[in-house]
Amino acid sequence: MTWIQAAGTARRRELLADAVARAHTAKAVAEGIEAAVPEQDRGEIWTTAGDTAIVWALPGKDGVVLADVHAPGLGAAVLWPLLDSLATDAGWSGSWQFSAYAGQEHMAELAEHVRARRVATKMRIAVVEVPEFIGIRLVPMDDDDFSAYRAVADEDYAQERFASGSEPTIEDSRRVAAAQMAELLPFGPRTPDHRLWIVRDRDDRRAGILWVHLGDGEAFIYDIAMDADRRGQGLGTQTLRAAAAETARAGLEVLALNVFGSNDAARRLYAREGYCETEVLWSVPIARA
Repeated sequence: MTWIQAAGTARRRELLADAVARAHTAKAVAEGIEAAVPEQDRGEIWTTAGDTAIVWALPGKDGVVLADVHAPGLGAAVLWPLLDSLATDAGWSGSWQFSAYAGQEHMAELAEHVRARRVATKMRIAVVEVPEFIGIRLVPMDDDDFSAYRAVADEDYAQERFASGSEPTIEDSRRVAAAQMAELLPFGPRTPDHRLWIVRDRDDRRAGILWVHLGDGEAFIYDIAMDADRRGQGLGTQTLRAAAAETARAGLEVLALNVFGSNDAARRLYAREGYCETEVLWSVPIARA
């Protein structure tokens, strides 16, 4: 099949609107939310003859985001060679990056067929009945605590990004990590709507850290980590429950988080606590036909 880029204004606008609606609806259903479909004018629309396959792609310097793939009746074994030919026609290189929302079987099938790398998993829980947390307390970070935290957190975050395939080199991951941390916390522990704590046990010994953002409609765990010598003692579970309690105290009903692809143990812990997977981000090298 031959790929054709929809460059005409009206044709592109129509196909892009359909693609945005499909992607937005899949995300909304997975997260159990209702929201208007946003206007979007980014990326490229490619189609095959008769619109057998329609792709909304966002090319970048490290690869291409497959924002939406619409190919009813085409299984992954047929679709991947078509995508390879599209990469050749468009001159793309690097990696394909795409999401599979809960219930999006065709995107999950794409990932499974080529054994794509799991970059990250998005999970969330409805904070209805908050389990009591015991044996720990949350102490707000002061400036010294925050400086010590940033001294190790940036590198840990960079290593996780690199291990998950988010960037091609560790240097790239370090640049991204430092920039994102500075953007998220411009005023350190006093950044509005961000809560950063030191976790202490009942003997007032340090056990780890917790960082939660209280957003519009939901809370988000940016970081939760137990110190190396305190792991395996159930403190992570209690800290997770403390985060849920803070979410409820703020009047929010949902607590969400991301798990990097390589952290299977964390994913199992969150699942045991009732968190549901809503989205998996995948990456696979582009094979030029």
